Amino acid sequence: MCSDTIIEYEQGCKCLETGVSKLTRILEEETSEKPFNREQYIEAYTTIYNMCNQEDPHNYSQRLYHKYHDIVEHYANETVLPCIQLKQDEYLLRELSRKWDHYKIHKEREGEQIERELLKNIVDIFVQSGMGTMERYEKDFEMFLLEDTASYYSCKASSWIQEDSCPEYMIKSEESLKKEKERVIHYLHSTTEPKLVEIVQEKLLVSVAKQLLEKEHLCALLRDDKMDDLSRIYRLFNPITKGLEPVAEAFRLHVTSEGNALIKQAQDSATTGSVEGQVLVGKIIDLHDKYMVYVTDCFKNHTLFHKALKEAFEIFCNKKVGGSSSAELLATFCDNLFKKSGKSDEAIEAEIDNVVNLLDYNSDKDLFAEFYRKKLARRLLFDRKVNDEHERSMLTKLKGQHGGQFTSKMEGMVTDMELAKENQKGFEGYLKAKPGGIDLAVTVLNTGFWPSYKTSTDLNLPREMVECVDAFNSYYQSKTTKRKLSWIYSLGTCHVIGRFDHKSIELVLFTYQAVVLCLFNNTERLTYQEIIEQLNLSHEDLVRVLHSLSCSKYKILNKEPASKSISTTDVFELNTKFTDKMRRIKVPLPPADDRKKVVEDVDKDRRYAIDACIVRIMKSRKVLLHQQLVSKCVEQLSRMFKPDVKMIKKRIEELISREYLERDTKNPNTFKYGFNTDAKDSPSLLLSSQKMYRETIIDFEQGCKCLEAGVSELKRILEEETSETRIDPKQYLELYTTIYNMCIQKHPHDHSQRLYNKYHDIVEHYAKKTVLPCVQQKHDEYLLRELSRRWDHYKVFVNWLSHFFNYLERFFIPQRNYPSLLEVAMKSFRDRVYLEVQVNAKDVVIALIDKEREGAQIDRELVKNVLNVFVQSGMGTIEKYKEDFEMFLLEDTESYYARKASRWIQECSCPEYMIKSEESLRKEKERVIHYLHSSTECKLVEIVEKELLVSVAKHLLEKEHSGCSALLRDDKVDDLSRMYRLYHPIPKGLEPVADAFRIHVAREGNALIKQAQDAAANGSLVEAQVLVGKIIDLHEKYMVYVLDCFKNHTFFHKALKEAFKVFCNKKVGGSSSAELLANFCDSLLKKSGKSDEAIEATVDNVVKLLDYISDNDLFAEFYRKKLARRLLFDHHKVNKEHETIMITKIKRQQGGQYTSKMEGMVTDMQLAKEFQKGFKGSLTAKPGGIDLAVTVLNTGFWPSYKTSTDLNLPREMVECVEAFKSYYGTKTNQRKLRWLYSHGTCHVIGSFDPKPIELVLSTYQAVVLCLFNNTERLTYQEIIEQLNLSHEDLVRVLLSLSCAKYRILNKEPASKSISTTDVFEFNSKFTSTMRRIKVSIPPPPIDERKKVVEDVDQDRRYAIDACIVRIMKSRKVLPHQQLVSQCVEQLSRMFKPDIKMIKKRIEDLITRDYLERDAKNHHIFNYVA
Repeated sequence: MCSDTIIEYEQGCKCLETGVSKLTRILEEETSEKPFNREQYIEAYTTIYNMCNQEDPHNYSQRLYHKYHDIVEHYANETVLPCIQLKQDEYLLRELSRKWDHYKIHKEREGEQIERELLKNIVDIFVQSGMGTMERYEKDFEMFLLEDTASYYSCKASSWIQEDSCPEYMIKSEESLKKEKERVIHYLHSTTEPKLVEIVQEKLLVSVAKQLLEKEHLCALLRDDKMDDLSRIYRLFNPITKGLEPVAEAFRLHVTSEGNALIKQAQDSATTGSVEGQVLVGKIIDLHDKYMVYVTDCFKNHTLFHKALKEAFEIFCNKKVGGSSSAELLATFCDNLFKKSGKSDEAIEAEIDNVVNLLDYNSDKDLFAEFYRKKLARRLLFDRKVNDEHERSMLTKLKGQHGGQFTSKMEGMVTDMELAKENQKGFEGYLKAKPGGIDLAVTVLNTGFWPSYKTSTDLNLPREMVECVDAFNSYYQSKTTKRKLSWIYSLGTCHVIGRFDHKSIELVLFTYQAVVLCLFNNTERLTYQEIIEQLNLSHEDLVRVLHSLSCSKYKILNKEPASKSISTTDVFELNTKFTDKMRRIKVPLPPADDRKKVVEDVDKDRRYAIDACIVRIMKSRKVLLHQQLVSKCVEQLSRMFKPDVKMIKKRIEELISREYLERDTKNPNTFKYGFNTDAKDSPSLLLSSQKMYRETIIDFEQGCKCLEAGVSELKRILEEETSETRIDPKQYLELYTTIYNMCIQKHPHDHSQRLYNKYHDIVEHYAKKTVLPCVQQKHDEYLLRELSRRWDHYKVFVNWLSHFFNYLERFFIPQRNYPSLLEVAMKSFRDRVYLEVQVNAKDVVIALIDKEREGAQIDRELVKNVLNVFVQSGMGTIEKYKEDFEMFLLEDTESYYARKASRWIQECSCPEYMIKSEESLRKEKERVIHYLHSSTECKLVEIVEKELLVSVAKHLLEKEHSGCSALLRDDKVDDLSRMYRLYHPIPKGLEPVADAFRIHVAREGNALIKQAQDAAANGSLVEAQVLVGKIIDLHEKYMVYVLDCFKNHTFFHKALKEAFKVFCNKKVGGSSSAELLANFCDSLLKKSGKSDEAIEATVDNVVKLLDYISDNDLFAEFYRKKLARRLLFDHHKVNKEHETIMITKIKRQQGGQYTSKMEGMVTDMQLAKEFQKGFKGSLTAKPGGIDLAVTVLNTGFWPSYKTSTDLNLPREMVECVEAFKSYYGTKTNQRKLRWLYSHGTCHVIGSFDPKPIELVLSTYQAVVLCLFNNTERLTYQEIIEQLNLSHEDLVRVLLSLSCAKYRILNKEPASKSISTTDVFEFNSKFTSTMRRIKVSIPPPPIDERKKVVEDVDQDRRYAIDACIVRIMKSRKVLPHQQLVSQCVEQLSRMFKPDIKMIKKRIEDLITRDYLERDAKNHHIFNYVA
């Protein structure tokens, strides 16, 4: 590149100007100009390089810089600008596509087709004129575009809102937004999109939102189930800031109106005595299900619509119906649901879910809980059909929604019933004979869990019943001396044999009814007063009992007088004549209406809750304003009920009077916390600080006596297990004050240290002497029950002690940095109890868990409580839980599921195995929720997955007749989805599933290819023609699996791609997959039998399939050839929309460069039509008397065709050609026309003797026939000399005219081949039944497939060369292997490059001095050029 001779500036400029002139001619498409060759480029480059490297004064760098400016300035002023100024309309735009300017978009918005590539080039001018910024684009173009867009869509909105319905308006708006986004993709800059979309949304949606939703109200769409329209509304308004708010509000109003209508209907029915209120809850559940579908499907689970649905339901779900609150109605619905067993388990579970969801909208959750508890009690006690699973499921879901406190009493009731069964078994074993000759069953209830019932201790029972009661009392006292039994006879039932005159009947009675009837064993008549005196029953209860026995369905007693009401003067006698067709009858006893009592109890509890809430808030905040206190109360309490503000204010005043709070002296609206003690569990206790001091000194022994008395009382209370664990307030005050005073006495009477030690001794003694012996006496499940019970007692014990010793906790312990009281207590329990029993407890718990795994019912609450002991024994960590329990549980789990896996894999099919595995995993997760620590879940699940899934994955997936391949073959969607769900959470778990999927798809695809190859080998091409369609169907089938079953996971997309790449690149009958796909597209776009939607769907599938083909460039060339034939010869059938869609989709997939020539071909056909219109308009008469139509093609876009410039045309045709040339010259003098007569067609009138016939001919056929206008006979040599046609072309033409179907020429001799000695004459006798015939010409004997492949191979060599140079130019130095691998990586998008070809091209580039081998290492290349 260096030269010894000096290059003068003028000499160098001449060389430079020569190159610039050549470049200008090439750009102006003067096709005779040859492109730059390598020598010319090197000469220009070297000249400028040397001129810049010469020493002064011959260094011309500065002058060359100015020369560059002069050249581009001159080209812009003298070439670009004049050409633009000469053009108009579409020609101006066409010129601007090469020379840059501006264009409007209005036409496209109105539905006209425009040249998008042209617009893209023009817009690019504005972008690049900003010199690296967007300023010119934004100021000179974008600003005006946005103004025009706002005006355009403002007019459209005004028009559409008047003409269209809401759905139609939405469709148009959505389509407009889609097209505007497409414009950004095709020709606008990406920064314009958000601004453009915002303007369209503002004009089409925001500005008319209210009018639009009111015009055809959202209610109509909701009412008529217009899911698509509702989804469209969501899609349109969701991207707009606050756009969904009016939609959500309309949704809320509609749901509210429908709900209110249901309530009104039920209220109206209630006034007429109908039972509509009983089915109301079911209707509300259906309503909720209906609109939840809209929220999830149409409104995509958006929080605004969840909120709107909640607000709507909260309005009408809290209204009364027939005097019943919504809480009572919901509880009654649940009661009916569990009583009636007609529904399946799944249906009941679904209803439970709905009830729990509905409860969330109810403001009186505490009222529901109380009603539900009442009804649950009746079901558990009186309904033998009760299903424990359903009851527990309901409680579990309520607990999950509202917390453990909400359901603690209900869970206790269910547990009580289970314990009662065990108690009954023990009682039956205890009895040696039936007491009083009666079979006695007793249910022991814990008063803390069950509703309060009126005890009947004063009821005078018959002797037999007294014996039963005494027998059970003695049994119960043998089991525990700490509990006291209170008998509730009102809940008891009796089976009594009634001996009537006609027959004996078994009567199922309540205890009250039974004791009344037993009185008539000794007498025939009794007055009301005698009955009440003998039984000692209350008046209300006795009235109900006597009414049920004498005035209801079964009249077992006769009453005088015979009225329907009971009075105190009535007389009763046994109805010995009573009979019934049944052998056993149940005599109902009307229950007392307890609705009022429930409401009163709840109101009372609410007062306590408000008091506790106020004290809790004030205790943490100390000082608060009135309004703040009220608002915080409302906030905290609204989870359970909607507190009344007046009630809160009333409770504040009450607490002030009880000295919990006090008003600020300066501001009466400010409250201060006034309770100075920390006695949390004794709210009824009030003391002033002055009472805490004593004048006399308290000795340690004296104080300990008082303390021990209190501890003894506390132990007694705990052993009795009453519903309220509370020490007398006076005794509590005495204990607290004593300890307080002992701690604040001056030295040496400050007993703080000794009291701290005393506390340790007390808890240590209680743990060792009370808790441990009781637990050690029990075994198996009874061990757990006792441990749980004693653990609860211990916590209560410690809690009360912490209140007694509160002063130590607050002052003494922080000063000495001692362990807290709770830590001391927990350590004592751990050391004295936990360490002694944890091994046995652990074994029993694991045994229970194994028992549950086998399907048995266990007490989950019990297990949870016991495991809580393990957790709490860790003293703030879960180490004890992990070491003493979790480790053994995991070992047991591993062993258990290893056994299950080995058995199931032998016995079960793959689907059955997966169902069992999924169920096992679900149940293990449930165990974590119900009683295991949350940290155990991941370890437990990992073990189950390892044993049930990972260890048998290969065996399971390859199971014969039921493995993955069989599931795919048999379309087992549910099983495949389950397989995905199971293996997805496992690290690398999906890899074997995806591999099995890949192998199966590849096998099916290879079978299709083999079928087509076999058919092609037998000479049948039908299979090859339909092969692409079958592969598309196969792809659609398995893409559904990928999307639905395998949730779009990348593993399965990759597996599908790899499988299709295996068989989609195999040849069939000598045709490559690229050619087959191009042929398929050609057939698809030629045939118009399919609908637009079907064609577009098929186009989508073709584009997807193209992604699997390695020879994309080969497909592009075949497709371009087919497209050219369709556009030129089938233009009357071609559907421009379909062609454009196909090219657009390929462009998105493969890039703009891939489809640039195809787009140019389509654009050429559009411009040719307009050019033809201009040409016709310019003609004053037909040239040569012929209607001429010319299609001007751009040689850069179309396949290469052989030109026919030397063909001698008839005079008429010459006139046509000259006329078009003249017109074309007026439009552009920069382009040169080359005529392709081989692609022309002519309509010629053949004047035959029988009749004239219109002949549709090629141009070559027409010019041959025109020779016979002047002579009758011509030899072959005369024809070829006159026309100057090639021998091959003339042979084809004469063969079509004389030897084919239509013999328009007669040939001598009459053979079926053409020779140079043949003589031809016009066949004037020729005739046909048709008035118009098309004379086909055989195609040239060129193997088009071979030529396409050769062209593509040549293009590939160029592509490899360019790729190598591009890589080396950026990297400068590269080893051979890296260069090859980078080439393969960059080229594989278009084709699969051959490694040998790459190496060959590297050697060629070395010989052409682009690269050179490193002198030291021949495997390293250096960039040279």
